[in-house]
Amino acid sequence: MLTLNSVEIRIVLGWSERAEASPFPQEQAVLRRLKQIPAGSGMIFSKKELGVILHWAETETRGHYGTEKYLLELEAALIEKIENYVNQ
Repeated sequence: MLTLNSVEIRIVLGWSERAEASPFPQEQAVLRRLKQIPAGSGMIFSKKELGVILHWAETETRGHYGTEKYLLELEAALIEKIENYVNQ
């Protein structure tokens, strides 16, 4: 399990915008959990949930031809944090 702080949760919520229309139950489950978090709080996520979040991050930060869009330093650090945990 990996804990994300309130700043990281806000970044993930930005990445999850397209998940509203997703037909995939795993995405909907993670999205429901995110929406239940009180403002300013962190949350613990499983590797499975973090995989969904990484998918959202890749969708939002990659261009049409696999090139990276501009990443904020906090976004890049969060992606690295999640990837390191998932790949343990």
